Amino acid sequence: MKKTSLITGLILAFLLMLSGCKSAAVQNIDNSGYISGSKVTTKKVERAIQKGAMRKGWSTKRIKTGLLEAKNNVRGKHLVVVDIAYDTKGYKISYKDSRNMNYDPSSNTIHGNYNKWIANLERNINYELSQIGVMGNTNASRTVTNIAPKSSSTSNKNYKKADSSAISGKTIYIKNITPYSADNRIAANIKAECTINEQLASFIKKFAQEQGLKVEYKNKPTSNDLYLDVKIVDAISQGGAFRGHAKFTSIEGRLVKGNKSYGSFQAARVSGGGFWGAYKSSCAVLGRTVEALGKDVATWLYSPIDNAKLGDTGYIR
Repeated sequence: MKKTSLITGLILAFLLMLSGCKSAAVQNIDNSGYISGSKVTTKKVERAIQKGAMRKGWSTKRIKTGLLEAKNNVRGKHLVVVDIAYDTKGYKISYKDSRNMNYDPSSNTIHGNYNKWIANLERNINYELSQIGVMGNTNASRTVTNIAPKSSSTSNKNYKKADSSAISGKTIYIKNITPYSADNRIAANIKAECTINEQLASFIKKFAQEQGLKVEYKNKPTSNDLYLDVKIVDAISQGGAFRGHAKFTSIEGRLVKGNKSYGSFQAARVSGGGFWGAYKSSCAVLGRTVEALGKDVATWLYSPIDNAKLGDTGYIR
């Protein structure tokens, strides 16, 4: 009983971790007119930016005259990388890269702390600029821009919405190994040690056929084929045997034929391993998540709709 309570607690904590980290739109800061009217050299501006960055633990690298790359490795766990373009009139701070910040390129959102750290970086740069005589141009416009979202990997084509009733009884093709999305955040050890990409395709085919649907493998579908374009977006492996498993996998997909779309979905599943979970490997428990996802997708294929949310999508990070 105690072990069951412990495992349940670990899973709940894991779910809270996924849902509790608030995201915000990634912001770029444009202070391109901040220095206007002050007599300073490019070299002095560069040095002031470097010193301002160092005040809050940022390291800088000179890419070329007028461009610095700044990195902040917070507590050795969270990495943020920005570009800082500058001249004798001002500077701009632009997002470049991050690690463990829940960055989602499809919506260009990130952990809320990112924008706070960038605002602190800006304040410290402005302080160091004041030390070389720059008082700040109050007439200059300071612009904070939310980066426009990028298209999802399954919706980066302009599809025409089509009636799903027109495909009743048709053969649906899928790849025998489900690809990972281009912007996936899956740890290398999961990809190397587990076979969730093979399992997912197998489960989708199995459960769809059990519902009377015709699903076959085809790794090079043509524009004349009814094709389920599905990708693995995320997979997380927390905990382990005897400590309690907390595994998570998310996918996205679209049913298409040529330029016609018959529906799309996002899906996610969480698992603690089920009965005897403490004796199962991490890959085995991740396998349970993709098995559940296979059932979800098969059910959706029976009557596909657009923008469906399947399974535990509330925990997509």
